[in-house]
Amino acid sequence: MAASRPPEPFVVPFEGGRVRPWAASDVEAMVRHANNPRVARFLSKRFPHPYTRDDAARWLAFLQAQDDPEGWAIEIGGEAVGGIGVRRSEGEFAHSAELGYWLGEVHWGRGVMARVVRAVLPVAVHRWQLSRITAYAASANHGSVRVLEKAGFVREGLMRARAIRDGVVQDHVVFGWVDEGRLAELGG
Repeated sequence: MAASRPPEPFVVPFEGGRVRPWAASDVEAMVRHANNPRVARFLSKRFPHPYTRDDAARWLAFLQAQDDPEGWAIEIGGEAVGGIGVRRSEGEFAHSAELGYWLGEVHWGRGVMARVVRAVLPVAVHRWQLSRITAYAASANHGSVRVLEKAGFVREGLMRARAIRDGVVQDHVVFGWVDEGRLAELGG
């Protein structure tokens, strides 16, 4: 029996940069861009604030433990300035994944994240034979809502009080992206 080949590194160019695997050399840039309460406020508590070198090291160790890491650095000008990833589902949900992302504030308002999502989406879908991607955006996070709309996601509903972060109750808009052709191939 032949040994399985390790997957090719996840590298995706986009206008203005590229998405690529995180590296140990990214720790300083990661902390510089992630350690910002405005970046963290709409993210899961898995993304802490303050964001420290230890947090970055834990994230890198988590990714290194995965056979095919589900999180990547967003690189602009040779520096990691944010992250994007998918959390794949299992069993009867194995055709779907959840998208998450963050970007350093200095790059906000320039259309970077919409370009990144549009570039990553088809590569992730092909890599893991996905037919559905789900994303959540806090209803007050107008920038993230716009990113998902510009990237072709469809607003599917509102989850009231989905999260409470730092004492603030957050409603989340549910977005979905479905590859109808792939879904039909799978029997949907």
